[in-house]
Amino acid sequence: MRSNRRFRAILAGLLVVAAVILASCAQGLVALDMGPRAWVGGPPDGSEVPWGPVSVMCHGYAGDGIAHLELWVNGAFANRAANTTPGSEYFTASLAFETTGPGTYVVHCRTYDGGGGMVQSDPVTLRVAGEEPTPTTGEEEIPTATPTATEVSPTEVPPTSTSIPPTPTEVPPTSIPPTSTRIPPTSTPPPPSPTLEPPRIVSFEVSKSQITLGECVTFSYVVAGSPTAIYFDGQGVAGPSGSVDRCPTATREFELTAELNNQVVDRASLTVVVIQPSPTTGDTQGPGIGRWAHSPGLIWWDEYDSCTPTYPIEATINAYNVTDPSGVSAVKVVYRMKGGSSQSKAMNQVQTGMWSATIGPNDLERSLNPPVATSYGQQNSLEYYIQAFDGVGNRSDSGTRTLTVQYCYIIG
Repeated sequence: MRSNRRFRAILAGLLVVAAVILASCAQGLVALDMGPRAWVGGPPDGSEVPWGPVSVMCHGYAGDGIAHLELWVNGAFANRAANTTPGSEYFTASLAFETTGPGTYVVHCRTYDGGGGMVQSDPVTLRVAGEEPTPTTGEEEIPTATPTATEVSPTEVPPTSTSIPPTPTEVPPTSIPPTSTRIPPTSTPPPPSPTLEPPRIVSFEVSKSQITLGECVTFSYVVAGSPTAIYFDGQGVAGPSGSVDRCPTATREFELTAELNNQVVDRASLTVVVIQPSPTTGDTQGPGIGRWAHSPGLIWWDEYDSCTPTYPIEATINAYNVTDPSGVSAVKVVYRMKGGSSQSKAMNQVQTGMWSATIGPNDLERSLNPPVATSYGQQNSLEYYIQAFDGVGNRSDSGTRTLTVQYCYIIG
């Protein structure tokens, strides 16, 4: 009876000890870091190797797949082996190098994963018996177990002193030494390209449109959007708004252009008439206008290019035998659209345009295409007359003529 009680006591004590051991083991369990690994499987550290070819067993592990293994000896590249099963987590290769004489040889194995990361094994020191020569260069210091983003071309392999090709052999590793967690390479994305708004000329004005020779005028402008360049009269200007002075000596046109990436997006023009003073001529009348006419009598306003070129969209206006004893300094065509709804642009507003071409010493011709003709389904008229200036500031106007403008989109 006494032995039974003693047996029970011993058994209870063993159970308590086992529970304590299990508890302590459970508390000591640490999650195994499964980042990339590299380790030397042989020869063992401190081994003596022969003079000549030596094979080193390199092991590697990478969760996202191994790309290749490398063997480094005394800080210099010695050999490599590409993974024969791309994407596999484990790979082992026997990599050879050649000892060149007595001395110490420190070898490392390196593992490169599919993302370009690299991790290096702990060093293993091998010796070749004999008198060790005095070293002339120090071993390159490379941090162990710290992956770096290193890109290695699979076709460019540094030359080695051995002619023995690598013989990869898949051997399942029996243990994985703990190393630091791999830090994947990072890159900073470039900032987004800004979107540029097309430029638009909001206003372009001149202080006086008609001057006497010797006077100056001021041009002012405002450009909205994101212009990359603004040119006035062929010269670049600074800023999206400003003013420029000019003193023209003859009647001429001045142009403002707004560009986006070397392309003209918007343009506007103004004409300044310059009068040549001649107080001794006694000329008090404007230029004579012998005849004026237009052709054809009906043009079409084509918003959607639905009738071009079957139907004419421009009218040709002519002024014949425009003369003056003091000389003709400028000729304009003044026009306006008559009628239309309240939404129609340019309706009942006076528009002017300088003559663009001449057909003789005193005969002029201009093509006219109104900016907006009419509203949907309507037929309206364009009213115009000729305005001429002589060299001493006199002006004369021709009589008024009209032509018909039809909205083109209603054509079936």
